[in-house]
Amino acid sequence: MLAGRLVSGVGIFALGALGGVVGVRLFPADGPLTPLSATPAVAEEIKVSPPQGGEDGIADLVDKVKVAVVNIDTVAHRLVPNQLDPFRFFFEGGGDQPPVQREEKGVGSGFVVGANGLIVTNHHVVRGADKLTVTFHDGKKFPGKVIGQDPGTDLALVRIEAKGLSTLKLADPERLRVGQYVVAMGSPLGLSQSVTTGILSAINRDIALNARVGFLQTDAPINPGNSGGPLLNLRGEVIGVNTAIAARGQGIGFAVPVETVRVVLPQLEKSGRVERPWLGVGITGLPEDRSKMFYPVEHGVLVGRVERGGPAEAAGLVTGDVILSVNGQTLESPGELIREVAKHSPGETVELLVSRQGQTKTFKLKLQKMPEQAALTGSEGQED
Repeated sequence: MLAGRLVSGVGIFALGALGGVVGVRLFPADGPLTPLSATPAVAEEIKVSPPQGGEDGIADLVDKVKVAVVNIDTVAHRLVPNQLDPFRFFFEGGGDQPPVQREEKGVGSGFVVGANGLIVTNHHVVRGADKLTVTFHDGKKFPGKVIGQDPGTDLALVRIEAKGLSTLKLADPERLRVGQYVVAMGSPLGLSQSVTTGILSAINRDIALNARVGFLQTDAPINPGNSGGPLLNLRGEVIGVNTAIAARGQGIGFAVPVETVRVVLPQLEKSGRVERPWLGVGITGLPEDRSKMFYPVEHGVLVGRVERGGPAEAAGLVTGDVILSVNGQTLESPGELIREVAKHSPGETVELLVSRQGQTKTFKLKLQKMPEQAALTGSEGQED
């Protein structure tokens, strides 16, 4: 967990959208790991052989993938307090003034995943926008429409009226390796089709932005406006969606991983939103000094609250239990539990290995659809 206090508006972590740094909060993904139904046949995907070295290696890759990377300009109209001129206030009288409408413009990035006009970007890029303009590398512009968005994972799906587009391929999450070279593309500070390079610095980074997303960390420079653009491997495959920067981290950027993208996008395409699974527990991490526990364990997540009528109560969990693993996946933090559960859909059954008063027990728990109020909290029920 990176240290640092989040401050609303200008926290240590900030979104990469143009218009200043703002605080960010993310959430979960769920559902089976299935490809987008609207993603075209493999023949329509851009294929790139890994660069064989030399000064033109990255340049050759960029030449091929740039046709599927876009700039997204947004216009939003918001009601703001009427700042009455003080001289008019004095001579014309005061009183409550009606709010006025203000036009706000923004810019972000995106990439094509469907030959029929499907484009991935960040939710915070298109949030509240009344108008979207998608611009390709050759200058062609298309009006865009948001067909699905998920504040929980900060992902959104945009459609334009176009056919036969070149598309980027989503990488295999199992092939990600810390230290591999990566390429970030997008529109930092509105400078479209910008390219930066670096390495994959960390995988499954729990950075307190959002326990539902295990972020990819990179040192490839990411700046405001890069949000929604692809983070690519040297095969030209998308390994993540550039999303956030460490405001005082001097070159540390974060991307929503392709594993989350693969889970969320089919749901956004189908219904425009994400249905999340729910355990029905409030959870917290174990104390650093395990000797302070009545029944010490080496790893796991502590159950601090069991919701009445929830799946956990029905399965037999109680306050004070320590969840050691989900379907055999060992847990080290609350974020890991949340992300493991998020890989499943409501109605599916998971197996929990639990430590209770020094005894190990196994529970079968049938996940429910997360209630609206629980979804708004941004976590499974993580205790402060």
